[in-house]
Amino acid sequence: MSSTDLQKLPATLHALLDSCAIEAPNRPFILNDGRWWTFKELQHYSRMVARQLASLGVKAGDHVVVMMPTSERYLAFWFAISRLGAVEVPINGAYKGEVLEHVLRTAAPSIAVVASEHRHVFDRACNDILQPSQVHDPQDYAFAWSDTTIDGASDTAAIGDATSAESPASIIFTSGTTGVSKGVVSSHHQQMCFGHFFREIVKFSEDDVAYNFLPFFHIAAKFQTIGAMLARGRMMLRTAFSLSAFWDDVRASEATLCVAVGGLCNMLHGQPERTDDAYNSLRLIYAVPMPWAFKETFERRFDLQLVEAYGATESNLVLYTRLGEATPAGTCGRANPAFEITIRDAQGAILPLEEVGEICIRPRHPNTIMSGYLGLADATADAVRGGYFHSGDNGYMNEDGFIFFLDRSKDSIRRRGENISSYEVERALNAHHDVAEVAVIPIKADIGEDELKATVVIRPGSNLRHQAFLEYAFNNLPYFMVPRFIEFREQLPRTDTMKVRKVDLRRDGITPDTWDCERNGLRVTRRGIEKIEFTR
Repeated sequence: MSSTDLQKLPATLHALLDSCAIEAPNRPFILNDGRWWTFKELQHYSRMVARQLASLGVKAGDHVVVMMPTSERYLAFWFAISRLGAVEVPINGAYKGEVLEHVLRTAAPSIAVVASEHRHVFDRACNDILQPSQVHDPQDYAFAWSDTTIDGASDTAAIGDATSAESPASIIFTSGTTGVSKGVVSSHHQQMCFGHFFREIVKFSEDDVAYNFLPFFHIAAKFQTIGAMLARGRMMLRTAFSLSAFWDDVRASEATLCVAVGGLCNMLHGQPERTDDAYNSLRLIYAVPMPWAFKETFERRFDLQLVEAYGATESNLVLYTRLGEATPAGTCGRANPAFEITIRDAQGAILPLEEVGEICIRPRHPNTIMSGYLGLADATADAVRGGYFHSGDNGYMNEDGFIFFLDRSKDSIRRRGENISSYEVERALNAHHDVAEVAVIPIKADIGEDELKATVVIRPGSNLRHQAFLEYAFNNLPYFMVPRFIEFREQLPRTDTMKVRKVDLRRDGITPDTWDCERNGLRVTRRGIEKIEFTR
């Protein structure tokens, strides 16, 4: 991943599409709803959409909101916006109310393309931000998605190109877990590097088929697409993830790799084993995070490899595990050569090996991290200090340069005088053979600090009991990390990108289904699990 490699990348998103259409015009690229779309077709439709957007007055620098499901149509809009030098503002389909209004006011779009299923909540949040004439249904655009032959006659008129590698390509709003959502301004070059690094990490070749079920307001959907295009590979799109359809989709599309964010591996692992589990076309899953508790079992069961990377929309894919390299359990990898990684304390000093601090990232090449947060100069200056992006994540580095992620700073838990990583607790509890997935959150204690609650999805057919799970936790964790509260659920709440919505779990707190070990006469101490008489 040398600077020469990065300099050779296409300057813009639409330049990448055009190069694919010139080099391999009739190569199938996207599979959606049983139909393959070629590079030439996607180029053709993106040009048609660009003309229509231009006729509505969209010009270089304008912000264009896109709120629609994943599809080849979305890709046409994505590349069309790039072709005009405008800036895509993809919006989470789950946003509504004040959250959506905040995003719209911050983005200040000149136009919005909103699918019919989102119009009701969009119009309610829009208020005076956009006029009705500025909000368009993507289905109203006059281009034909059919099997008719494209003769190229409508492609001859040039679209003005006011875009460069440094120009903003997208404004991607973060989830707002540490406050209101912030708009990450991502340049064309940053997104191109995302795709390039992904291609290198998974060894994407022209023979590969990516299975992309992620929404395009998420950077992973974008870098998976860009990586596939750089490799001249192929990609299957799915509007939304379906656990029941996952393996059927994989086999039907002959998919060879996919990105598993959130708990996908846990969900697949939690399904009953089948005799044909290994008979699938996947060779690799890019798992974030890596399910270290059952990694080897998972790889043998499904006859594939797992690889992990660490990064963020603001930074890039800055750490990753290498295929074929001996990797210590628990690490998220070594540094991408395009970045310098250090672990620093609260005052910004570099910490010795093995000491826990904040993961900080310095790009070795320009325009490989975000350009900043839209309209938030102070937040940008706070995040990027002294040439380093401060991730807000806690971790440490060993003598071989492997980084071990512990937790988001905001997710760290203080209990019995000890700092606890919810990630570490989850990783240990996920190793239980009857457990599909665990999410750990703090519960405010009656007197100071926190208690721990584990929300547990057990595997089908299991008869796991709360006390047995408590005993397992004590046998596999320091006593102060053992959850006092345990709740079994059929599934965890998730975002559209498959991440566990811990904000919902925190809001739920203690529910009627929560088992409290102390109310059931048990207390975890350094000596063991002791019987007590619970009193209030």
